[in-house]
Amino acid sequence: MAWEAVAAGVLVALVAGFMAWLAGFGILAGAFDARFDSGPAQLLLPAGMASLIGAVVALAAGGFTAARLAGVRQRREAIFCGLLTFSTAVVVAVLVMTQDPPALVAHGVGPVGNAVEALAARPSDGETGDARDPLAALRAEVRGSLARQPSAGAPEADADAAAATVLAGISEMADAEAEARAVEAIVAASGVTRSVAERRLTEWQIANDRAVRGERRATAEISGEVAGACLAAFAALLAAMAAAVCGGMLGRVGDSALEIGAI
Repeated sequence: MAWEAVAAGVLVALVAGFMAWLAGFGILAGAFDARFDSGPAQLLLPAGMASLIGAVVALAAGGFTAARLAGVRQRREAIFCGLLTFSTAVVVAVLVMTQDPPALVAHGVGPVGNAVEALAARPSDGETGDARDPLAALRAEVRGSLARQPSAGAPEADADAAAATVLAGISEMADAEAEARAVEAIVAASGVTRSVAERRLTEWQIANDRAVRGERRATAEISGEVAGACLAAFAALLAAMAAAVCGGMLGRVGDSALEIGAI
């Protein structure tokens, strides 16, 4: 196999795909979401169709170029040449995405860019601090409440231990014994009465349950978006792979009707 021909096919595929994406964006500018959201329904939208058609045409051109420059004549060799061109182009696209390219380049490398971008960006959505993390905010509130009202002569280590005990008591997995220890910790750390400590523990338990439910919903939404992006990319890449194989078969030297320069 002539790897120089495969490299030329990959180069043609990447450049043709980038140009097709630019053309689609220019023609269907109003149909492209400014945030470049992706999901399984994206392929049914005008922007998704433009991206899919661009990827198919680009990989077909790349497979044709690789097969023609390699001088293949057999159908099996042409199919193998198209698959190599497709696989190498996907690897190059993934490598480009790992370098944190500009958005224009990221979405110009084809449908694989959307999936890689989703996998890389979505997990970091929750890493934005306590303001958007109810569980972290609740833990900070518990520690702050116990620290603002320390019992006389209580060292800082005791305050941290009391906070850990209270957090264990408000967990949804806490049993009656853990809740009793949490109440005692609140009384010892804050100096309040037992009834006040029990009421405060109940309020924190309700807030913890609400935060846990919200976190689970957010995780499910993020997982759904990532899965949708990967499913859409898989469908688009499957079509692109078939196009690369067809392009390789059309690029066989024996097909005189498609000879470069033929009249």
